[in-house]
Amino acid sequence: MGSWPEFNKMIGGFFKFHWVDPQEITVKIDDAKSPLTAMFAGKEFVIHDETYTFAQDSFSRKNVHVLTSIDYAKMSDEDKAKEPAPTARMDGDYALSYIRREGMGRVFYEAHGHSERIYAIPSMLQHYLAGMQYVMGDLKADDSPSVK
Repeated sequence: MGSWPEFNKMIGGFFKFHWVDPQEITVKIDDAKSPLTAMFAGKEFVIHDETYTFAQDSFSRKNVHVLTSIDYAKMSDEDKAKEPAPTARMDGDYALSYIRREGMGRVFYEAHGHSERIYAIPSMLQHYLAGMQYVMGDLKADDSPSVK
């Protein structure tokens, strides 16, 4: 665990690994009914970016409401092998975006956005905007944990 446990809890996990840009990732829509994913129309899509992940002992769907995640089954064995074996998630659960309540506040997390090409994707911009609206309290959404 990191040196700031309160932040790790608030943000939903502790960094452990990232696939480097331009790693191909198939983004799965976990909550197609959420207003924060409406722009994707329930359809998964492929993105190329640097993709950060959380340590298995720090991230859990018991603590966050997952909006999108990596469709890990669609990753090649070669791409999966880029993640060091001792720290690889045994559950293959790699959330990409989620929301959660923290005290009286709200958290929106989105793993993608390292490459400027991501900001040329209209649906991603709409997703970021919806996340900001949720954080401000202007967009109501189910933020109950997505226990798996």
